[in-house]
Amino acid sequence: MGRTLPTVVQLIQNEEEAWKHFRRALRKEDQEAFDHLWRFCRRHAAPIAMGSRAVPNDAMMLAMLVGLCRMVMELREELEKTNGKQEAAGVDL
Repeated sequence: MGRTLPTVVQLIQNEEEAWKHFRRALRKEDQEAFDHLWRFCRRHAAPIAMGSRAVPNDAMMLAMLVGLCRMVMELREELEKTNGKQEAAGVDL
């Protein structure tokens, strides 16, 4: 019988493992940011699998970007709510 293809989760784990020397060379605070990117990637494993890209790394990087974009959008909403409350109270920034 032929070999089976690795799952997306296995591909993500393998890729993350391949970047371990790069991670180790980063500053501590940058290592935390790097780890956060991989959490975004793991969180979006199902969409990566559904994308069926010939080069899974492209989908992994896009998943990281989606996670970052979502975080920015949430922060923007939070900021707008805060600014709205301050404007309603008559406070200028």
